[in-house]
Amino acid sequence: MARPRKYDRETVLEKVMLLFWERGYAGASISGILSATGLKKGSLYRSFGNKESLFRLALRRYSARGPQFMGDPAPSLAGLLQIYSRLVDDAAVPDLRSRGCFLFNSGLEFGAARGGAAGDVRLELGKLEDFFRAAIDRAVKDGDLPRGLDRRAAAARAFSAAFTLRSIARFRPERAFLKEIANAALASLGTKRRIA
Repeated sequence: MARPRKYDRETVLEKVMLLFWERGYAGASISGILSATGLKKGSLYRSFGNKESLFRLALRRYSARGPQFMGDPAPSLAGLLQIYSRLVDDAAVPDLRSRGCFLFNSGLEFGAARGGAAGDVRLELGKLEDFFRAAIDRAVKDGDLPRGLDRRAAAARAFSAAFTLRSIARFRPERAFLKEIANAALASLGTKRRIA
């Protein structure tokens, strides 16, 4: 007869997600994972698989909560403003500032690698890029951005501005400085709207 589990799966996954978010894939050792979760090695492997499996679960967990972190924005110009405002505001929160973005961090760590966990990172980053493309498309359709806007280039600028804000906030968290970055990105899209 199998022994009953003596841990809460969601609590373990939350701790694992935070560990990978703070330390990255390479920096999160199995001993660190065991220490953070309080699990024994056998229980960890039986329930969650190897380190790569755990990382993939953590990445999915983070990605699923992404819209909640940003206030569940709609893909639109208003949604972009909401995201940029939130990224600027988050710079004032030490834990969020020091961690950056799990997806962006993972993208930097895995680079152009393919397959396995790197493939999952690319997939999740692709979903994020899709959001920015949809936001630009919607804003043009709604008349919030110029009709002749190169949507593909605009979406790339909008996405890269979010990446820049989250990354630069780790070492330059000054609100005025980050607002300049966000508002320059908005100006490059052809809108007069700015974050306050």
